[in-house]
Amino acid sequence: MTSSTAPPLTLLTLPAEVFESVLPFLSKHDLAQCVHVSQAWSKAFVPHLWRNLGIRSRGQLKQFLTSETQKALVKNAKFVRALYITYKKLYQLFLPSRQTLIDEPGVCRMDVFAIGLFTNLRTLELLHLRHPGDNLDLSIFALVRQNPSLRRLRIDVKMDPKALLSLITKYVPKLQDLDLSVTWRGDVKVLLENLPEYLRIVRLRDVHHEAPGNTGEASRVEPGVGSRTMKRHHVLESFSIGGDLAGQDEDVLLPFLESCSRNLKSFGGKWSVRLFHNARIASALSDLGIFYKEMSRYSLPRDASDADVAKTISLNPNSTSIDLYLRHVGPLAAAAIVDNCERLEVLNIMDCGEREPLGSHLQAVLSKATRLRTLQAHWLLRDGKISATDILSSEWATTSLEHVDFKIDVPRVNDDTLSSNIEAIQSSRETQRQVLRRFGQQRNLRRLIIGGMAYSPASNVFGYQRNCLEMTLESGLDELVNLKNLEVLDIHHMDHRVGVPELEWMNQNLPNLQHLIGMGDNITPPSPEVRQWLQTHQPRFWR
Repeated sequence: MTSSTAPPLTLLTLPAEVFESVLPFLSKHDLAQCVHVSQAWSKAFVPHLWRNLGIRSRGQLKQFLTSETQKALVKNAKFVRALYITYKKLYQLFLPSRQTLIDEPGVCRMDVFAIGLFTNLRTLELLHLRHPGDNLDLSIFALVRQNPSLRRLRIDVKMDPKALLSLITKYVPKLQDLDLSVTWRGDVKVLLENLPEYLRIVRLRDVHHEAPGNTGEASRVEPGVGSRTMKRHHVLESFSIGGDLAGQDEDVLLPFLESCSRNLKSFGGKWSVRLFHNARIASALSDLGIFYKEMSRYSLPRDASDADVAKTISLNPNSTSIDLYLRHVGPLAAAAIVDNCERLEVLNIMDCGEREPLGSHLQAVLSKATRLRTLQAHWLLRDGKISATDILSSEWATTSLEHVDFKIDVPRVNDDTLSSNIEAIQSSRETQRQVLRRFGQQRNLRRLIIGGMAYSPASNVFGYQRNCLEMTLESGLDELVNLKNLEVLDIHHMDHRVGVPELEWMNQNLPNLQHLIGMGDNITPPSPEVRQWLQTHQPRFWR
């Protein structure tokens, strides 16, 4: 198309719905080129060119503030559906202009706002002002009121709580997504009581509850807004809250949660993890089918006791992830994990504090947690090892393990008595074979970490683990033949016996193995034959 007057054939033959469905996939540059090609195309392309208006850099701001661009804005503002205001100069340009009417000098003064550029917005984001300057409450109020079709509203500009509450409860009848990124200080309970029933997403990033008895003015709102009758929020799908509820968590949140339905699928927000530690709130969320799915050590007080950790786990029985790395795991916490492990996918209990003999608890988890994918228990047990008896005492429920990290204690015969203890050697290797067979059944396994320094109570030091898996073909290495997805095998700081036959077997049967960690980290240095094989065939195994 080269003519500036001839109408394009596509506009004459394609249904408007089909043509318009293509436009959102074009960049603004392409849309602009189409506008320049043909005047007839302008009516279709210009609305999409102006649909999202936002300035992301100071360079764009400088260009936008030119007189030519501002003329284009005035002409095309009716097409803008999404407006993002990020700079102070844009606030001054985009907000409705404020006028003061004086009917009789010295008698009556009235502030009114002219109709602004934007009256057809669906999305409005008012981002943080580093240098606020003038009070913008009334101007923002006017902009929102002039856009009754708003679907999403984000406010990160400090406003009076009363004005803000009045705005979102009275003047945005089609709003679905509310994001108050601004630090808001007022009666949070009143705010929640009056949230519109048609909202689907609510984000309260940093609220600070100031009850009426403490502030006097904070909880007052316009007549008709401050009703204590809780609205029903049956369409609400996602709710997040952060900040400080001044110790009134239950009083503020329980009535609100009772007003929600199981349509609420997501509950959270920064610092909101404490709410899942409250028994009544956790119970209310449980009734809605919402659980704290990823419990971590960061969500627990530093001085939490074994009983405190156990209570937190019990209050959130449907967690899919428990990460207590560097957190003491006592018998009460371990028992709570066992009781609530059916949904667990990730368990990290690599405790480095006072260790307890919790092998039976771990075994119980493995016999119940059918969904378990990651198990890290490197320092869970006394002396830092899990016994072969613990592993073999019952069948594992999971077949989905992808990442395993713990050391295994297997009785082995001392080197100086090998020749006179053939029966003990065979018994040890049979036990090792059974352990490796158990791992070989986990066909999704990608990382198998069984190496690491072992603690010796007699000497009170860490050193090489001697009572470990030998990792030889005689002791059952070939039981791992089904681990075609295995990428990492870590046997460092172990008294393993991997030689050339084992390396050749791994090279042939474990096609995805990328890292064999520990070949150079053994009590006995690798033989010249092993060194030569690694340098020739798999130098990446030499770690």
